[in-house]
Formats: sequence, C-alpha cells, structure tokens
Amino acid sequence: MKLIKKWNSLGLFTRIMIGFVLGIGAGVVLGEKAGTLAFLGTILTRLLTMVVAPLVLGLLICSAADVKDFRTLGKIGGKTLAIFLGGTAIAVAIGLVLCNVMQIGAGFVMETTQAYDATEVPSIVDTLMNIIPTNPFNSLSTQNLLQIIFFALLLGFSLIKLGDKGAPVLDFFRAWTEAWKEITNIVLEFTPYGVFGLMADIVGRYGMDILVPYMKTIGACYLTCALFTIFVQGGLMVGLYGKISPIKFFSVMKEAILFVFATCSSVATIPLNLKCTKKLGVSDKIADFVIPFGAVMNMNGTAIYEAVAVIFASQVFGIHLTVTQQIMVMLTAVLASVGTAGIPGSGLVMLTIVLNAVNLPLETIGLLAGIDRILNMARVIPNIVGDAAAAVVVAKSEKELNPIK
Repeated sequence: MKLIKKWNSLGLFTRIMIGFVLGIGAGVVLGEKAGTLAFLGTILTRLLTMVVAPLVLGLLICSAADVKDFRTLGKIGGKTLAIFLGGTAIAVAIGLVLCNVMQIGAGFVMETTQAYDATEVPSIVDTLMNIIPTNPFNSLSTQNLLQIIFFALLLGFSLIKLGDKGAPVLDFFRAWTEAWKEITNIVLEFTPYGVFGLMADIVGRYGMDILVPYMKTIGACYLTCALFTIFVQGGLMVGLYGKISPIKFFSVMKEAILFVFATCSSVATIPLNLKCTKKLGVSDKIADFVIPFGAVMNMNGTAIYEAVAVIFASQVFGIHLTVTQQIMVMLTAVLASVGTAGIPGSGLVMLTIVLNAVNLPLETIGLLAGIDRILNMARVIPNIVGDAAAAVVVAKSEKELNPIK
C-alpha cells in the first residue's frame, strides 16, 4: 500500500519517464519476447482513441460558443492556419539546408527493395469537400477529426445564435466536456504502463542493429527537429513573441513531449497537450480551438521528414537537385500539409506528393520503411510543440494569455 501511495505521489512526467526507461530495459533484456508486453501499449492507444473524438467535439462546440462572434472565430482560425503553414515552410527550409550539409545519403549502398506503389493523392478541392460531413455521427465513429471540427464549430456558433433556446443544449455540451475531461484524467493514469509496453516492444523488435546503416539520416531528422523545436518554436514564437521563458515552456511541455515520443500519435496527445497548454496561461477559448485543430493541420515535423527523405533519395540515387527544385520541395510540402490533413497515413501521402514533385523514385519509401518508426518518434515532437506554441502566439495576439511566472 505504501509503495502504491509513493508511486501515485510522483508526478505524471516522472512516472512516464520511469515507464519509458524500464520499457527500454525490458526490450533489451527480452528481445523479441518483449512483444508480449505490446498489449499494454495497445490498451493505452485504444483508451486515448476512445476519448479523442467526443472530447474534441465538446471542446470545440464550447469554444465556438465562447467566441460568440463568427468573424472573431474566423480571425483566430486564420491566424492559426497562417502560423502552421509558416512554421511548415521554415521547418522544410531548415531540413533541406542541414541535410545538404550533412550529405546524409552520400556513400550509402542501396539494397534491392520492393518498389512502392504510389498512393492516389486527393486534390485540394476533394479534400475541402471532404471536410464537410454528410453524417456527423459517422464522422465521430470513424474519428474523422476535420469533419468533427467543422461540425462542432458550426453547432457551437448556432447554439449561441439561438440565445436562450440554445442554452440547454449548450449546457449539456459543457457538462459533456467536463465529463470527458475527467475520463481523460483517468485514462492518463495508465500512461506509464502503456509507454512501458510500447518501448519494450519497439526496442525488442528492432534492437540497435537497424540504426547503424541509417545513422546520418536519423541524426539529421532528430537534429533538425530539435533545432526547429528549441529555437523557432520555443525561442522565437514562445520566448520572443509570447514573452514566456523557453525553459519554463519546455518544462511545462515535457509530459506531452515524452508521451508523443513514445506513442508517435499527435492525435492521441491532444488531451495531455491541452493540459500543458493551459498551464502556460493560454485561455480555454484559444487552447480548446488551436490544439485539436493543430493535431490534424500542423505538419511541422512531418515536413522536416519530407526534407530529410528528399535529400536522402537524391543522394542515394545519384540525382542532383537544383536550388529551384529544392524550393519546389518546400512549397509542395507546405501545400501538401493542407491537402492531406485528416487523411489516414497523411505523412506517407505527403512524401509521395513531394517525391513526385521533383521526380524522385518512390522506392525511397521502401528504403526508409525500416526506420520509419524511429524517424516518426522525432517528427511528432515539433507537431505537438508547434500546436502549443501556436496557441501561445494566437492567445498573445488576442490578449488571451496570462503567462506563467
């Protein structure tokens, strides 16, 4: 009993870190047998998947209702989208420069791999049309977050327009949101055990052998993500504009960062990211809008991965990319981040688009498939940190920020 009380007295970050380290140790010791612990990670991801759709629905209905003015809502949405796209462009640029300097594909001996069949890329028009749900209940059941966002914002705004007639329904959704927040807090208590299972399975399955041939590529991806996250998101956006110490910012964000690193899911991190963002002093109105929106629209980290993959491919296949072509990569990645939002496996679709834009072999996807999980662990961090940083910037511009001391 005393041990349980002592465990529960530890902060969530400390407990997640313990689970993370023990999971790595279990993976090393047990090897492939560590796969028997994967069910713990599956339980965690299923629990989080369960809460995401209803939580996002309630948060955004209440958020739209709190804004009250459709023009204000549009202004907040416009600012948020501009920050996401601008961040994506900067992320790609940093990735391209760094990977060129590091020569990540030089001297790489390509093994025979199976070519990858290109995924059909939806047009921007089709993507925009698919944002509008034909059946919002079906959108909830299939976890289509973009359609949920559209429906929730429209319903929230409509309830405010109804005034007293809409008050009972709005009160229901306020209570609904609080209930799902409580459910989320209960689910988060299982996080350390889920992270333990996930890390044991990953380390046991892949070991360290897979890292050696791709060390430059992995290093470039991790270094670019770190530089972008620390200096652009933490330094410029939060520190310079938001007037929040980057050290305090990352101290508050550490739980969400460690969690997304282990789970590789920006969507599953929404509840924890919301909690961290509000601790930074961002108002509920802004946080409840920006964080769910960013989980499906903010592709900073994925864009870095596209840059790494493109330079890797060009050097492995001996194809020289001009400066103009690399600028094309940057523009294509930014546009693709909007066009593929909300599509399952959007990172893969984005990579297909970018490779096609500069006529690079799609076989690159097969070459990187073996280390995709390792790369994914890095690229999801700028995504969720970028959501929080964008929330700080938007809140500051709307005078909805009460910075932590």
